[in-house]
Amino acid sequence: MTLPSNSAQLTPADFTFSYNCLGDIDYDTRFAVAKAAGFREIGINLRHMGGWLKDHSLAELDALLDKHGLIVGEMEAVRLMLAEPDPREETAALIAEHYRPQRLQATGPYEGTLEEAAARAGRVADRFAQWGVEVVLEPLPFTNMKTPAIAAEICEIAGRPNLSICMDVWHLYRNGLTVADLEPAWKHITTVQFNDGTVIAENDDLLQDCLDNRRVPNAGEFDLVGLLQARDAHRPDATFSIEVINSAHAGMTPQAVAQSIADGITAVVAKLQ
Repeated sequence: MTLPSNSAQLTPADFTFSYNCLGDIDYDTRFAVAKAAGFREIGINLRHMGGWLKDHSLAELDALLDKHGLIVGEMEAVRLMLAEPDPREETAALIAEHYRPQRLQATGPYEGTLEEAAARAGRVADRFAQWGVEVVLEPLPFTNMKTPAIAAEICEIAGRPNLSICMDVWHLYRNGLTVADLEPAWKHITTVQFNDGTVIAENDDLLQDCLDNRRVPNAGEFDLVGLLQARDAHRPDATFSIEVINSAHAGMTPQAVAQSIADGITAVVAKLQ
């Protein structure tokens, strides 16, 4: 997807609708509500897809994507820096060959040194380059690849053109950082992942916090306008994903969740205009 370099022109259609926004619901419903809310790219969860493919085929998924006029934009997530390859890498390869999505998201932890982590990340980047897939490292504060600086160092050491960073704004703030702290890492950031939340974590267990308390854009305290402005200034070719995970959404219909997320994106973008 080619996005406008000016974020004031963004719409929900410019954001990949992450799998985790809705959890494990059937694909027909997922795709219908995503399309109705204005999205055109969806994300695939490799854990769920690996199980789904035991009883279904990609031809079935093709039919549903065609029915709703959507494409696959991302796959998440693999742990590609461990000594033993992640079995989900094989599911990712199957999806990548068939759909050629923009990105494969990867998280820590890593084992060994940064050099060993970079070598493993480089191997996966090389494998997925044949399908035009960007392998994006997502820093998580509850792993040893905590910060964008660590992810950037791994990218530097690996030196692969399709190995970069997915910067989820949630994890930026949970690292105690701000948009200003991203300046040294922007050259490696190719994906910006959107959501909102409180600046101070609501739960000291940061893993649980990110599974319970994310807000739709414009419903929290994050400087999302500043993030968009920084993206435009430093990396105007960076693409977008939206991932809002909130336990309260279990009491809402999928349609209401998807629409509230789309409305939040629109509200933030309007502040740039």
